[in-house]
Amino acid sequence: MFKHLVLVAALGSTHAAFAQKMPTDDALVTVSVVGSVVVPNDEAQLVFGYEEQGKDKAALASSVNQRLKQGVAALKKASPNARLALDSYHTYAVYEDANVADVHKRNPLQTGWRVSQQVRLVTSDLANLPATVASAQKILLLKDLRFGLSDEATKKSEQRRVEAAYQNLEERVAFIAGAMRRPVGDAKLESLDFSEPNMQRVEVTGSRNRREDLVEVEEPSLQPGETRLDLRATAKVRFK
Repeated sequence: MFKHLVLVAALGSTHAAFAQKMPTDDALVTVSVVGSVVVPNDEAQLVFGYEEQGKDKAALASSVNQRLKQGVAALKKASPNARLALDSYHTYAVYEDANVADVHKRNPLQTGWRVSQQVRLVTSDLANLPATVASAQKILLLKDLRFGLSDEATKKSEQRRVEAAYQNLEERVAFIAGAMRRPVGDAKLESLDFSEPNMQRVEVTGSRNRREDLVEVEEPSLQPGETRLDLRATAKVRFK
């Protein structure tokens, strides 16, 4: 019985020691925060292309160049304020199928050439985008479509991101002060460093159409979506 009482007393003193308040005077706390805003996408980047395969490399290049010339003209007519630029131009040698090639041959036999060319269009005219795509798809293949933010829209969101990050900092400091049983007024901001923003984009990939499918095309249903912009910051807060 006596040993039991001693054990209970010892445990009680241990609990009391742990229950004592941890000293927080002059404590320096590092706080990581993030300011997030969601902005409607206001820009689209599209890649259109065309490809042909045959034996005459010069004839192929001429044909592809002519098709791209027609496609670019159609794009400029449908979206005159868009920015256009050559995205890629490739010429590949085509070889016989390895499955039917003579296994004793060291090098496969070249059977022809493949020429492809792509053009990139950047536009903020999203209302006219379905008509632009349908017009160009009569001539070219839509390879890729990505929605995002223009530089102007990204810059305009910067103040909102800073305000959101600072609000998040105030909230977290209040939580920390409460856990430390200290008034928020005892906290003093010593430094606040912002990192580079991180953007999460909504992407839409265009379908690949066969050459024989290049006829009248219905306007596609395109949803620009939104972009989430994160601004991360690290603060050092000292409790007096």
